[in-house]
Amino acid sequence: MTQVHVALGANIGPRETTLRAALTALEAAIGPLLGCSSFLETAPVGFQSDNRFLNAVAVFETALSPEQLLEITQEIERSLGRVSKSQGGLYTDRTIDIDLLLMGDVVLQTPRLTLPHPAMDRRRFVLEPLVEVSPEAVHPLLRRTVRELLATLNRPTVCQEREVSDKLLEALNRLLPQLTSQAQVLDRETLSRLLACETTRLFTARDEEDVICATATLCLCASPTGKKAWVEDVVVDHACRGRGYARALLDSLVEAAKKEGAKAVCLTSRPERRAANALYASAGFQRRETNTYKMALHPAARDGEQL
Repeated sequence: MTQVHVALGANIGPRETTLRAALTALEAAIGPLLGCSSFLETAPVGFQSDNRFLNAVAVFETALSPEQLLEITQEIERSLGRVSKSQGGLYTDRTIDIDLLLMGDVVLQTPRLTLPHPAMDRRRFVLEPLVEVSPEAVHPLLRRTVRELLATLNRPTVCQEREVSDKLLEALNRLLPQLTSQAQVLDRETLSRLLACETTRLFTARDEEDVICATATLCLCASPTGKKAWVEDVVVDHACRGRGYARALLDSLVEAAKKEGAKAVCLTSRPERRAANALYASAGFQRRETNTYKMALHPAARDGEQL
């Protein structure tokens, strides 16, 4: 008997019902179901669609060969309404997708099947549910656990933004409303002025698909007591939280402040923002016993603004 890890996904039709039907059919055909991840909703990868996926990974125990498993999974796909397979790297919406990921330490490459799955180490929608069910499972070619593979994927590309682009503008207008309900819609002219400001540094974090998932701003202030830096507007997309993106941004902002000659990096955070306060403390920021005052100079800044 060998453990086999299977990825399941669906983005059209009754997605959850279809996934559960696939799990039942797989257990009946290949062997006992040892565990299944929660169902993870994700955006399509490799093609554009308004239909989001439900993804999961299940582990079974089986005495069947890889070739037998492939035949069974494809038959189950057909029985659940899938009429064609993706070919040539062209992907489309689908009622069900069942892929063999790992089968113990089996390494196999035939015209019909490759094990381990050749793209699994680069697919977040596979690694996240896989880590949930078998975090210490080892990729037999890369010789790394799936937990380690996900940690590598979770290292974002952090950079200072210097030029206005449609991509950056869209990302900021998507992220900032998640920080405060009072966020104003940015236009190209406003963003251009922001990026041109000599005392402002706008940073973003991008994931493995080059999607901007987080942003933070470093504001520099020169005074008679020395140059200081302030961290402002730290926000991570709600769909990407828990990956360490905010910490990566903070580390980059602190390094930038050091290069600018700042004697300290400051920030403010409301007490009820527990996760944010825990992050700042773990990153080395120390809470100060001081009062913070604010005078609103514009009606939009009076209520609801996040600090």
